[in-house]
Amino acid sequence: MNPSRTEGKKDQMSGNIKETMGGMMGNDRMESEGQAQRGAGTVQEGAANITGYMQGLGKQASGAMKDTYNSLTGNTSGEAGGKTKEKMGEAQKKWNA
Repeated sequence: MNPSRTEGKKDQMSGNIKETMGGMMGNDRMESEGQAQRGAGTVQEGAANITGYMQGLGKQASGAMKDTYNSLTGNTSGEAGGKTKEKMGEAQKKWNA
């Protein structure tokens, strides 16, 4: 299963509601289930952030290598493509930081 930021947020919100309702109703089981679900959502969101960051890092490195290779061989159009990929990787890393 791939970690999902959206699913993580959903679990955090649902868990928070269960935990609050369980506390208000004096239902320890519901409160505990809510805490567990909220925690699982937090972990999943964190995993999604790490995955996205690592993908961005890979794109950034790949783009830099492509840019360097094309610069050395005089391929200016390929050089621009490498710079674009490198910048896309930087943006993805920032989004997931």
